[in-house]
Amino acid sequence: MKTFSLFYYCFGFIFLFTGCAGNDPEEVQQYQTQGASDSVDQSKEYVKEKAAGDAFLAKNKLRKEVKCTPSGLQYEVLKEGKGPKPNAESTVKVHYTGYLTNGSKFESSLDQGQPVEFSLNQVIKGWTEGVQLMTIGSKYKFYIPTELAYDQQSNEKIKAGSALIFEIELLEIKESEKTKGIKFLEQNKTKPGVKVTSSGLQYEIIKATTGKKPKASDKVKVHYTGKLLDGKTFDSSVDRGQPAEFMLNEVIPGWTEGLQLMSIGSKYKFYIPSELAYGDHAQPGSPIGPGSTLVFDVELLEIKK
Repeated sequence: MKTFSLFYYCFGFIFLFTGCAGNDPEEVQQYQTQGASDSVDQSKEYVKEKAAGDAFLAKNKLRKEVKCTPSGLQYEVLKEGKGPKPNAESTVKVHYTGYLTNGSKFESSLDQGQPVEFSLNQVIKGWTEGVQLMTIGSKYKFYIPTELAYDQQSNEKIKAGSALIFEIELLEIKESEKTKGIKFLEQNKTKPGVKVTSSGLQYEIIKATTGKKPKASDKVKVHYTGKLLDGKTFDSSVDRGQPAEFMLNEVIPGWTEGLQLMSIGSKYKFYIPSELAYGDHAQPGSPIGPGSTLVFDVELLEIKK
């Protein structure tokens, strides 16, 4: 139950990173010299691309159909929709096509034949801001300055400093996991047997025992099953047939706090808000999405020093 690494979601693009030199002094010096030269070249390229993007946007905003926001985002409404608008924590489903300012297309969900879903707080700033202007069924064209896109990052298709153009159709707004969790916890805390700590952690005592309780600095052995609010199991030591051992100060805050309430042999059910779990970040290789409230059945088997 150790926390997963965090990541920044940015569509299908894989950014390129420089490699490392070896340990040979001449190779290191040659690498450093080349690195400095590359850095200058990259800086010049960034300035060039940014200047080109700024010039494009300055001309583009003069078109009567183009609107501008205080951040510098430009957009035009291609088709109006109906209904509510998403917020920054919403999960949305869209079709999109991305272009460079020279008109060349670099990516499209339409070409892939599959809409994409994502949380609006996990994408570039221009998308986070722009899609919140839209209603379901609408189509917008966004002109995004580099500061609201990938700025100094680049890949084989997008140069650092590039302004980008996206045509987006908003297909669906899904209730965010965080909103679902807040509603669930609000109702759950009223149920008989459910207790709430000052941090917002909720728990039920399934089997009570007396005796020693662990401290945050202790190592414990437990059996556990973790579930999402829809009841789907995402991890279980019981299913693996092998108890888990870990330091209480190396796991998510909801576990660190919750297990210190338990004594050996007891079984608790914990309802852990996202703030005490993995926050607003999805977990790579896991069905745990951004803002997820988690439910754990835990049996404390042993306290180890």
